[in-house]
Amino acid sequence: MKKLKKPLRSKQKPYMTVLKIILVVLTLIYPLFMTILTGAGIVYNRSSYGSTITGHGISLIVSGIIISAAAFLCIFRKSFLNLIAPITSLIGSGVCMRALFKLVSHADSAGWYGNGKYSAVPVSDMYKERVLPVLAVTLLTVVISAIQYFSYDACEERRVLKKYREDKENAPAPSIIGDENDE
Repeated sequence: MKKLKKPLRSKQKPYMTVLKIILVVLTLIYPLFMTILTGAGIVYNRSSYGSTITGHGISLIVSGIIISAAAFLCIFRKSFLNLIAPITSLIGSGVCMRALFKLVSHADSAGWYGNGKYSAVPVSDMYKERVLPVLAVTLLTVVISAIQYFSYDACEERRVLKKYREDKENAPAPSIIGDENDE
């Protein structure tokens, strides 16, 4: 049986490098910084908000972590990771948008306004400004993962792996009673 010889991957295209750098920067700013810290602020002041709003804050923290993990997964050029990353990112964004919707509707119904220099700004607008750009991170994760998954190199690698598995499965079985000419 021949050993699996994977095809060499070509060098990454410059536009993919740029997209990945943009993804990393946006991930650091929005899911990791804005979303998680917004949720942490809500959880920190949970005595003022109650259990329902605190639950939404926890949802923001969890969704920020999920979206960040998905963005991290799509940086690698592995087919399996590029299948998981967009699904994970979409799930995280769904959780995030649900929590944001609940927070915004509660803030609007309660008439929350900012403090200090933000006293004329509704808190719901501040939540939207901080959390909605997470959708850009999700979109980039989906686009980068799709480009990498359907690239020629990845398709060729999967084809070679499939052929190797088929050859291994169809290989003749080794003799269990030994060779008859040994006597």
